[in-house]
Amino acid sequence: MNIINDIILVNKEIAQKSKDSIMKNPEVLLLGVVYSVMSIVAGMLVFNLLAGLGILLGIIYALVESAIVSSYLFVLHNVVVYNRFRWRDIKHGFTYYIRKVYGVLFIFYLANLILGFLSNLLGPMIVALIFIIGIGALVVLNPLPEALYVKDRDSLQTILYCVDFMKENWINWLFPNIILTLILYLLTGGILNGGLNPFRGLSFSVSISSIVLYLIGSAILSTAMIYRGHLFKLLSTTTLRKRMFMRKL
Repeated sequence: MNIINDIILVNKEIAQKSKDSIMKNPEVLLLGVVYSVMSIVAGMLVFNLLAGLGILLGIIYALVESAIVSSYLFVLHNVVVYNRFRWRDIKHGFTYYIRKVYGVLFIFYLANLILGFLSNLLGPMIVALIFIIGIGALVVLNPLPEALYVKDRDSLQTILYCVDFMKENWINWLFPNIILTLILYLLTGGILNGGLNPFRGLSFSVSISSIVLYLIGSAILSTAMIYRGHLFKLLSTTTLRKRMFMRKL
């Protein structure tokens, strides 16, 4: 009963904080548009202008994507922690978290290499192993974007922190995130998966209905990421016992 009551009260508090952040900084609802377009354009430029570079192309693209994600995380940090949005933060954020983000992508790259090596040893069994690891990573590392900009840790420590965080807060974290994901999917067909680049779920074609859904999806995505940021900040600095004690006061 205490857990259920805590989930209700926590999300009531986070909903109010998220509402306050959006009311004070309504521009954040456009961030999905800004960064999804930025990601699409950057990808087209990199692959069209630098085609033929082989492995260097992958390294350069990872750096570009890390810079875009770094910028978005920097903007979210300022909205969630300081309740302020400034357009210049987009530019200032390109390098702020780039080392941490690139470090995480490099760790994921190494993990894929290891799985590729194991595929030669395990044969068909690797398919089931990759599926299990993929589902586990999707759950355990779901708060990775928030951990990158809320916690002052290096790339590997941030990943390990996510594991500890989910051990303590998996119910409080997954419950609202499942709801947010369902809302986004039902309205737009996009997916909120907690990945480092959440804009991949946003796409549109040249039609009025598609553009409208794209704008709606952008607003929902931005709202969800702000909600996640406030939720992570609260859960990572409190415990169930501490929250119960503070409410009694």
